[in-house]
Amino acid sequence: MLWPFVSLLLTLPIVAFVYHRNHRLSFTSAFSAYVAVLYALGLVAFTMYPMPDDPTLFCATHNLAPQLDILRFIQDAQTGLYGVLQLVMNVVLFMPLGFMLCRWAGWKFWVTSAFALGCSIFIETSQLTGIWGIYPCAYRQFDVDDMFTNTLGAMLGYACAVLYTKLVPKKAKQLTGTNMRPGFVHRMVSMCIDFLLIALVYMPLSILYIFLFYLVFKSTGDGHYVWLSLTVEPRVLDYMTWITAALSFLLFEVWIPWRHHGQTLGCRYTHMTIETRDRSRGQRIVFYAIRTLFFGVIFGGLATNHPIWGWTLLALLIFWLVKKCMPWDLVPETDPQMPPTSPQPQTLPATPEISRSPYPQTPTPSASADRRG
Repeated sequence: MLWPFVSLLLTLPIVAFVYHRNHRLSFTSAFSAYVAVLYALGLVAFTMYPMPDDPTLFCATHNLAPQLDILRFIQDAQTGLYGVLQLVMNVVLFMPLGFMLCRWAGWKFWVTSAFALGCSIFIETSQLTGIWGIYPCAYRQFDVDDMFTNTLGAMLGYACAVLYTKLVPKKAKQLTGTNMRPGFVHRMVSMCIDFLLIALVYMPLSILYIFLFYLVFKSTGDGHYVWLSLTVEPRVLDYMTWITAALSFLLFEVWIPWRHHGQTLGCRYTHMTIETRDRSRGQRIVFYAIRTLFFGVIFGGLATNHPIWGWTLLALLIFWLVKKCMPWDLVPETDPQMPPTSPQPQTLPATPEISRSPYPQTPTPSASADRRG
C-alpha cells in the first residue's frame, strides 16, 4: 500500500508545471494530477506483478512461449466467461489513459492511439524479456492480442472524453502575471523546488570535498589525516558539508528573493512572490529573519532526517488555516505616509484579487490571487 504515497510525491512535478502554465492550481487540477500518477503506478503494478520469488526455480519449471496469433482472442472469447472477462479487462485497463490524454493533456486522437500502442508494446516486451534481463526468463506471457485490446481501450477512453467535454466544457485556467497572494500549496510547491535546487548545489560540492580530501590527505593510522604539516580528523568533512548546505540555503532562500522582490527560483517558476506587502528595509529584514528561521528548521530537519521538519510544516499549515497567511506575513507593511527605503516594484492597476508583476521594466497583465493554493 506504499504506492498511493509514492504517487503523491511524484505528483509534485506535475503540480509545479500546472502552476508554471496556469499561474494557479485548482482542486480539480491537483486531483487530476494525483489520479494520473496513481493510474500510471497502478498500470505498472498490475502488468508487472507478481514477480517470482525464486527466478531460477521458476524458469526451470515454466516455459511461457509468446502468443503471436492475432486472432487468438476469438478462441479465447469462446472458452467462456473467463476468456471474455480477460478481453474486456484489457480494454478497460487502458480506457483511463485515453480519457486523460484527451481531456487533460489535449492530445490528438492519433497521437493518443500511437502512445497507447507504444505503452502496450513496452509492457508486453518487458514481460517477454523478464523486465529487460532482470529475470532469466519471461515470467508472464507475451500476448499480441493485448496490444490491440489495450489500444482499443485507449480509443474508447478518448471517445468518452470527447463526449464528456461536450457535456462539461473545460474552463479557461491560464492567467498571467505574478500571484501576490499565493496559497499554502503554492508556497509549499515553490519551497520544494527551492530545496531541490539547494540539494543539487551542496550535495555535489560535498562529494567533491570528500573526494579531494581522501585524494590529498593521507591516513596516519590513528584516525587522523595529514597533509604537509596539517593534521585533521575526518569529521571536518561534516563541518564542510554543513557549511556548504547552509550557504546554499541562504543563497536560494534569502539572497535571491531579497534581490528579486520576494521571488526565489521556485517562486519564479510557479509565478508567485513571498513578499505580499511593500515594506521598508528594516521590516524586510524582520520578514526574512522569521521566514528563514522556519524554513531553516524544515531544511535542517530534512537534511538530518529529524521529525521536527514535519511538525514545523504542520504548525505552518494550522497557522495558515487560522490566519490565511504565514507568520512572516504579519510583519506590517510600510506606512503609506512614509516612502519605502528600498526600491519597490511598479504596481499595475488591479482589483483587490488581482496580482501585479514585481518587475517594473516588463509589466504584465495581472493574475487573480490563488487563494486555494
